[in-house]
Amino acid sequence: MNPITIPQIRILDAVAKEENFSRAAQSLGISQPAVSVQLRDLQKRHGVRIYHRRGKRICLSPLGQELLKTGRKVLGLLHEMDTRLQDARNLLAGKLNIGLSCHYFVRGLLARFMAQYPGIRVTASIGHSTHLLDQVLDCRMDLAEITAREVDPRLHHQKYSDQRILLFVSHAHPWAERKQIHMKELHNEKMVALHQRSMTRQIFDQVLEGADIRPDIVLELDNWSTMEELVAAGIGFGIALEDEFGPEERLAREKLTKIRIQGGDFTAGQYFVCQPEYRDLSAVKAFLDIAEQERQHHRIQTHLTQGDITHEV
Repeated sequence: MNPITIPQIRILDAVAKEENFSRAAQSLGISQPAVSVQLRDLQKRHGVRIYHRRGKRICLSPLGQELLKTGRKVLGLLHEMDTRLQDARNLLAGKLNIGLSCHYFVRGLLARFMAQYPGIRVTASIGHSTHLLDQVLDCRMDLAEITAREVDPRLHHQKYSDQRILLFVSHAHPWAERKQIHMKELHNEKMVALHQRSMTRQIFDQVLEGADIRPDIVLELDNWSTMEELVAAGIGFGIALEDEFGPEERLAREKLTKIRIQGGDFTAGQYFVCQPEYRDLSAVKAFLDIAEQERQHHRIQTHLTQGDITHEV
């Protein structure tokens, strides 16, 4: 036996309000026969009386009144579902699960997104790029910011910035006054390194291995802040992406000096990645749009600072 349908519930509700088939049809934007036929078929199929005709007036039977009461609850729930969908589409509600490998780069971007879309509940997880990629590939994360030379072709990606890998040392280190250093000088030098799951570390190692250069890794750590503290203590040199250092005042306060490395390609890209099917999700799309706006703004500011743009933008 066919169950009652949502259109039939809407018709029942309209007839109860209008007490007339023609006016009910007009309120629903359908034909009058469509209204009367639907209710007659419903009565005939179940062998019950749902309404009575009293001249031109249509009155619901006691059973019809009971069905209407339940039906209006169903319509209310459907309206709530529609509202939630509309809010999600308009970013008034919803959630975004994002992974961050270098939160230093995107904390301003994250703050801007949350201020612009306060109805979106953001869950942010910090981890190394390899782990975040696995999370995205397994559909356990909507979006991730990662460091990479190349992005897994199975994922949609959007570049946020290009970064140089820089070396940094304490103010007491013999290299502290230098602005740049050739990578050959790193051979057998004491290094405080992040774990090998770090994409920055992997890129750095690949460049050095290609030139048969092997630093003396005296400590291997899981935490960037701890590595920074131990480098500041003079145990060895460390590496980081250029924007991880923050403003020059912070470096001076931490008694650290950053040095450019010559002799190889020590660049890495910062990307946002997601499943191709997720790129059109409202929250993901909004975040990527803001990220692109920020990237363009940063590019223009960089050019202005370098004197590459002389006209007004």
